[in-house]
Amino acid sequence: MVANTSLATGAAASHDAGLISGLINAARQIGGSLGLAILTTVAATQGAPADRVHQLVTGYDRAFLVTAGFCAAAAVVAAVFAPRGHREEPSAVPGPAAEEDHASA
Repeated sequence: MVANTSLATGAAASHDAGLISGLINAARQIGGSLGLAILTTVAATQGAPADRVHQLVTGYDRAFLVTAGFCAAAAVVAAVFAPRGHREEPSAVPGPAAEEDHASA
């Protein structure tokens, strides 16, 4: 979660950081809700064998495979869209020491 937030807000201007942070958190909440609903549905809809335990294990097995697919897709998206190269740090705001050095020069 921290790396995801850092990646998304790292290239943003400081005045947009709050907006981007809010969008990330909203997307995370919606994604978690949808993911849970999808995986629960996958786990619960695995036929109707006589053995309830076998049905439950098969459902969880399928849900974990779907989760692995989601993770693989997310890795591909991250590899394609992640920024590359060195990011420049913003220049420091001149303080009293910098003003004194500038005045004496």
